[in-house]
Amino acid sequence: MGAMPRVAKGHVERLPSGSFRVVVYGGTDPITRREIRLKSTVRTEQQARIELGRLLKDASDGRKPESAVTMADLLDEYAAIAGWDVSTRQTNEGFIRRTIKPALGHLEVRKVRGPVLDRLYARLRHCGDLSCTGTPFTEHRNVPVLVMDPCDTRPAWQQVAGVLAEGIRSRTLAPGEELPSITELSALQGIGTGVIRRAYEALAGDGLITARRGRTAVVAMEPGDRPRAQDGPGVRRQRSGPRHDCRRAGCRPHQCRPMKPNTIRGIHGILSGAFEAARRWEWTDRNPAESARPPADTRKAIPATPPEDVAKVIAAARSVNEALGLYLWLVAVTGVRRGELCALQVRDIDLGRGLLHIASNYVVRGGQRVRKDTKTHQDRWLAVDPDTCALIKNYVAEVRGALGAVGVELAEGAYLFSNDPMHTRPWNPDWATHRVADAAAAARVKLDIKGLRHYTASQLLAASFDLRNTAARLGHSGGGATTLRVTREVKC
Repeated sequence: MGAMPRVAKGHVERLPSGSFRVVVYGGTDPITRREIRLKSTVRTEQQARIELGRLLKDASDGRKPESAVTMADLLDEYAAIAGWDVSTRQTNEGFIRRTIKPALGHLEVRKVRGPVLDRLYARLRHCGDLSCTGTPFTEHRNVPVLVMDPCDTRPAWQQVAGVLAEGIRSRTLAPGEELPSITELSALQGIGTGVIRRAYEALAGDGLITARRGRTAVVAMEPGDRPRAQDGPGVRRQRSGPRHDCRRAGCRPHQCRPMKPNTIRGIHGILSGAFEAARRWEWTDRNPAESARPPADTRKAIPATPPEDVAKVIAAARSVNEALGLYLWLVAVTGVRRGELCALQVRDIDLGRGLLHIASNYVVRGGQRVRKDTKTHQDRWLAVDPDTCALIKNYVAEVRGALGAVGVELAEGAYLFSNDPMHTRPWNPDWATHRVADAAAAARVKLDIKGLRHYTASQLLAASFDLRNTAARLGHSGGGATTLRVTREVKC
């Protein structure tokens, strides 16, 4: 036989004030693992007995009017079921970890009201550092002093790695904290960059730090570890110990850095979705984000890029890398997103009909490489002109020729843009962004890939291309509302 269901139990107690408190044990909350105790206070004993019966019925029905679910519990549950893609998930989980949980995680969901969120947004508009109270303080970094011992027989890089490893194991350098870059640490401590680079490589090999090319190295986190909630990455209000040297650690006076309105609105969106989930789950009877007001969109108009400046950037890119020049040309004539163009494969190109099939997006987040559907989940075919077809045809022919010289054929699943000889792995979108920035700097033009997409949208509309088809070409959702907003931001 199955286990008998637990019978709710309760009692009435007399308070010193003369009132009566009714307490009912309603089981264990499946989320917080804490006991559920339903409580109510009334004036008379008769009311208390009526209330006791009502709460016993609520407990038997599984109702939890006073559930102690916290915001941290809600955010964990909501993040697990939110339909975010890879890049959006990394961004939103960063907001939750760095800002939302430290500010609101300790509060019970049912006690959060709109004014609480409004005060948080006002605080973030003043300074994005939650440890800032308006009083001047020093941002102490937790870097230990690196002193080479001439009597130590180990090479310098091993001595540096040993000091940093000890700091990590003693939690002076806490899980999730950022380490200074190789160049910065070299300048602060007067140690060669080669020594520090090798020390970082050794620490990464031992799993003590996480280091990726082009990214800040951070102290590795074990399962269950959480980054410090009260401070920013690698920053504390207090010195880490008596041997702490502010000059060599790179400590500096705090400067308030207001959080951008767009970022605060992103945080508001996460909270709004989480509270809506809590309302569906009956953890609360309201969505306080509906009464809160995030900052308005204050983005300034972007100066329109003249066609001759676009041509300069493309020419500068081609002079360094022909493939990069073609990449920029395709962004200009199609308006596709950077990851969509990186995901373009040979099989997606129909030069006979002058069409490109845009069906995938390529993203790299946290070392994870994912080829997924497009941002707006749209699968679209884009027509391209004969000149563009000729450029693609010549480029593909060169790639085929280079592979044919060594007896290899270009596969239909090969990527159009790749640094791999076989074109089996596409460009990292971030790598493409940096190379485009280099080309724009060489041409002395202020332009990036997103700005080039804005340029394409503006040129299409200026040429009397209708709004709906322009939005479809760029992969915008909303029937053209996004496209119209983008073009309004571009100051002609």
